[in-house]
Amino acid sequence: MKISKSGFLFKIVLVVLCWSFLPALGVAFVSCRTINDQEAELKKRQQIEASLTLLENKNNLIPLDRLDTLKIAAISVGSESVTEFQHMLANYMKVDFFNPPENFTSQELAEMQAKLKDFNLIIAGIHQVSTAPEFAEFINFLNRKTSVISWFCNPGIFESLKISGKPDGLILAFDNDSLTQSLSAQLIFGGIGVSGKLLENIGETYPKDAGIVIEKPIRLKYTLAEEVGISSASLIGDIDSIVNNALDKKAFPGCNVLVAKDGKIIFRKAYGYHTFENLRSSREDDIYDLASVTKISGGLPGILKLYDEGKIELDKPVAKYFPDWENRLFHRSNKADINVRELYAHQSGLVPFIGFWKQTMKDGKLLSKWYSMQPDEKHTLCVAPGIFLDNRFLKIVNRDIRKSALKNRGKYVYSDLPLVITPQIVEHISGTDFNQYLESNFYRPLGANELTYLPLQKFTRGRIAPTELDDYYRFQQLQGTVHDESAAVLGGISGNAGLFGSANDLGKLMQMYLQMGTYGGKQYVSEATMKEFTRIQFPQNNNRRGLIFDKPSLKLDSLKPADAYPCPEVSPESFGHSGFTGTFVWMDPKCGLMYVFLSNRVCPTRNNNLISDLNVRTEILSAIYKRLKKIEED
Repeated sequence: MKISKSGFLFKIVLVVLCWSFLPALGVAFVSCRTINDQEAELKKRQQIEASLTLLENKNNLIPLDRLDTLKIAAISVGSESVTEFQHMLANYMKVDFFNPPENFTSQELAEMQAKLKDFNLIIAGIHQVSTAPEFAEFINFLNRKTSVISWFCNPGIFESLKISGKPDGLILAFDNDSLTQSLSAQLIFGGIGVSGKLLENIGETYPKDAGIVIEKPIRLKYTLAEEVGISSASLIGDIDSIVNNALDKKAFPGCNVLVAKDGKIIFRKAYGYHTFENLRSSREDDIYDLASVTKISGGLPGILKLYDEGKIELDKPVAKYFPDWENRLFHRSNKADINVRELYAHQSGLVPFIGFWKQTMKDGKLLSKWYSMQPDEKHTLCVAPGIFLDNRFLKIVNRDIRKSALKNRGKYVYSDLPLVITPQIVEHISGTDFNQYLESNFYRPLGANELTYLPLQKFTRGRIAPTELDDYYRFQQLQGTVHDESAAVLGGISGNAGLFGSANDLGKLMQMYLQMGTYGGKQYVSEATMKEFTRIQFPQNNNRRGLIFDKPSLKLDSLKPADAYPCPEVSPESFGHSGFTGTFVWMDPKCGLMYVFLSNRVCPTRNNNLISDLNVRTEILSAIYKRLKKIEED
């Protein structure tokens, strides 16, 4: 058959068009498959949650309370490696892992019992069951201790085991896959509730329809974005695109991103490496120098609590709580009448910062009159490993702040100095060491062991993302030592910087703020206090700040998108803070959003400002808001 010239050209065009559309069709197919996979995964999660059955809960042990009082052993019996059950338990607080075999010898049983004697709570996942008498004796041992047992095996074997007594908490999980393990662990800490009922009797002990109901979760849940109506694939694609572009352009070596909506963690991912040499991959439990995010995670909590207890008043002079600012004979002060509110709203007139550390150097070298290579009674302020500053330098810091000029009082000028003196304010009012005050009142009760000052006292260097290669003051690679020099001369413990943390544990504190002072069933500070500190204090002065918290740009709706801080989509109720090392947190009560971004953009040098040039942190926030808006539109 003869084909006309025009017909031949039409076929060629048709083939080319089809070939051009194939990649798009393939992407669409993959996308649809991903959506279907995620929807199926969500349904599976919901089915497992509905099946989990709580059969024992003495004294309402579950969900766990008073985390600061618990020393937990997390055991997976019958698994040689750390299980998903144990990993998920560790997301909620520090636990110690043990992985004994199901076939105990008598000696192994005795050794395990000896190892567990110092723990006041044992959480055991039973992944494999043995009919040996030592296995039954181990279960009996758990029943004599304060324990929670999550049974991942066939519960029908109960009757064949010679078990006496019952554990304080007993969960039937019915399966041993990683998702079931994860959800069972979340149930123990209150990340999810429980409503499962037995479909049939288990011996004579647990009849059909047995099952204790716990309706409301009290802590963060780890789940899929689909649970809040967002496509996981879309959210991952949005954030991956922004972060990978930043990594390609070397804005930072690596980062951690965490997103929660309505108390549910829907995104958690580590990107890149610790350094540009790509030797150590970033991990979700990496610990970062929070820099000025310390202001709301280290400096703020103590002030919140003291205000909540009526021990500090916002419109009283700071000098009432920080006597160094009193004006008296031979102790002149131009700051005696500055009040707490204007101090923490950054309009007290204080200069942005003072280079205290420069006084301890001459000709580019540390002065021996101030420093020692070893700590002693005189030199306890560790500015970096092998460099200890004389304790007397704190008086120099206070003197320089007190004598510094006041400029532009009544106008917004961001300053580190209000938070530099905050630890002394907290200690003066509470009579307690600042770090200990935060640990006992916030970090430990929250289960936030990875939120800490002086991280090298708790963690190996490898867990901590390095910051700058300091060639101007401490002359070493900073890793686990605070980057900020003002915090360094205070020994690494300050209200303006010095706190280190993982995204996961920082998220617990931020979620408490978002929930207006409550988390884990505990009211840390009142809702009224949170609302006071998160509202704009002096809008008439063109000052967008809350009390220590940062706030969105004023008159956000009238600004060009490029001028809207942190991004055009935030609500006026939202709040957060950024940090010099490349950190950022933002919470929005209007839509239940909590966002954490941690990076080490100052590694190896602070001169790299691409993270700001590319608006990485706020572009991610904007992308999240756009996904939330799509939920409303759909």
